[in-house]
Amino acid sequence: MYDITDFALSHPGGAQLLALAAGRDATILFESHHLRPDVVTKTLSTLPRVKAEIGLCPDETFPKPLDSLVYTNIQQRVRAEILAPLEKAQGRKTAGRGGCQLDVAAVILFSLVVSCWYVLSPTIFSGCMLGFAGYWAGTGLQHTANHGGLCQSARWNEFWGWFGCDILLGKSSLEWRYHHMVSHHSYCNDSQRDQDVYTSFPVIRLDESQEWFWFHRFQPYYTPLVWPLLYAFTQIGDFINVLLRKASPGVQYLGVTNTEVLLYVLGKIFHFAFIFALPAYCHGVSRVLVPFLAYGLVGSFVLCWFFIVSHNLDGLQPNQLSKGSREDWGRWQIETSATWGNSFWSFFSGGLNYQIEHHLFPGTAHNLYPAMQSIIKDECFKAGITYNSFDGYLGIFSITSRMFSFLSNMSINPCKQKC
Repeated sequence: MYDITDFALSHPGGAQLLALAAGRDATILFESHHLRPDVVTKTLSTLPRVKAEIGLCPDETFPKPLDSLVYTNIQQRVRAEILAPLEKAQGRKTAGRGGCQLDVAAVILFSLVVSCWYVLSPTIFSGCMLGFAGYWAGTGLQHTANHGGLCQSARWNEFWGWFGCDILLGKSSLEWRYHHMVSHHSYCNDSQRDQDVYTSFPVIRLDESQEWFWFHRFQPYYTPLVWPLLYAFTQIGDFINVLLRKASPGVQYLGVTNTEVLLYVLGKIFHFAFIFALPAYCHGVSRVLVPFLAYGLVGSFVLCWFFIVSHNLDGLQPNQLSKGSREDWGRWQIETSATWGNSFWSFFSGGLNYQIEHHLFPGTAHNLYPAMQSIIKDECFKAGITYNSFDGYLGIFSITSRMFSFLSNMSINPCKQKC
């Protein structure tokens, strides 16, 4: 166990990311977020160690990234074939962060234009467009920034992560970092530990181990009707998890500071002041209410749609993996995720469509994912690993079809299946 108190202020990835490691075995987080393990090892050797009571911070039992041969092979090739040319062109060492200036500019410009349009003329259409802007800010701005990969500067990553998430999207970046990065990225699709995928239960049944209820037989039909409710449930969840529980389901906020909690509160104030209070003051509550609802419903729908397809297909569930894959972190991440679309969709989803690439290298800039794809596909072919992809401009529709097929399978009463 290391004392990171002093190092937090000089951590290249920022204090917020390092705080995710406080009080827990952070091996998976460290190994998956650093493309240069030698640098991490060298840095750790300089940190003071502390003695702790047995059981205070139990060792991680889940497979580790650097114990995976396929992952280390892919990592070496990414450093050699992607980072090395960047280093030569830029004349400095690169960790895979930054280079998303065009993406950032596009998201911010679109968000500002649509926000002004919405405030000046709140209609259902401008509300829908603002919802899409919120979705895009959530994927193309805050997602990569809160992972530490949007900018070279940790400070700018923290700012854009907060601005894109708390202000534009209306979601707490603090809550998101813990349930998404600590829970989801470490244990993708594990029904007990991945709360990012399974927080919709019991409304939507996504794993055979989950209890079946009578209404699940209809989930292929009502699931798209549940997606638009994400924004509303997010506000409730943020309040409970940040201010009351100080934890997301299964993940305690051990490294949170009072400043981060204050930023959560300020973020909510700014968000609702701009999204609802200001236009309501200018035009009246009655005129703003429906456009405001359209904003939340549309943004939630697109965000849920583009996320759920990446992990909820037949063949991606842990119980469907081989014993070797369940004991190998790299294989696990590849075989429980699916990539869809192309670089066009990557631009409009912040690389969310390159889910396999993102899960192997969550701390890198999303503009590198298209180049990583060919390397990962090649290494998967060599190792005999299934690379689940739905390529091309129409990939979103084919993978959505597969997702609804999966929902149908999960809607069947398991008792009747056994009979």
